[in-house]
Amino acid sequence: MAWGLLVLAGIEEVIATIAMKYMDGTRKKWPLIVMIVGFIFSFFCLSMAMQRIPAGVAYAIWTGVGSIGITLAGLFWFKEKFGYKQFLSLAFILIGVIGLGMTS
Repeated sequence: MAWGLLVLAGIEEVIATIAMKYMDGTRKKWPLIVMIVGFIFSFFCLSMAMQRIPAGVAYAIWTGVGSIGITLAGLFWFKEKFGYKQFLSLAFILIGVIGLGMTS
């Protein structure tokens, strides 16, 4: 259950960050609402997961899922360009997330 909440927290962080890209300052209200609700839900799920998973591990996985998720969204949704050094760095983050998950 805790691992599912942690993954859900990471996914919701990605959704909230995508909404942030659409906000245009504070002129567009729906992206602002999605962002606020998304981050609140993400922090709630993270805090619930931290009751069973060590805080350092949970936070590292949460940030890793968010980093990788928003990078993939940037690549496929926003058509952003990334170089091989960025992909290599993300691979290290992914290896770290998987390693923390397997050893916790």
